[in-house]
Amino acid sequence: MHKSFFKNNEERLLWIRLNAERIQYSTKKLSHYNVPIGKIGELYSGMEISLNQLIYDESVRGELRFSFEELVLSHEELFQLSQNRSRENFNKKFYKFLTDEEK
Repeated sequence: MHKSFFKNNEERLLWIRLNAERIQYSTKKLSHYNVPIGKIGELYSGMEISLNQLIYDESVRGELRFSFEELVLSHEELFQLSQNRSRENFNKKFYKFLTDEEK
């Protein structure tokens, strides 16, 4: 099922752009590799990766990974938020794995 989170295409494109900037910053910080913002349709560009994430969020997750409010945080604050969510998600999955093993 495809869920739309936006009032119009301009809002959708703005979310894609802001998320592309997050991807660019995070990738550079973690791997010292610069992902170009690029454009939609350009392989391995921040915009294309962001679009793919949005399509996944709309069709599989049913929720956005980041709200507009989160995407306008400073790059470092957003990076820390992303890292914290990743750790929390890992801990939940690891805990579930451990408790499933005990059954």
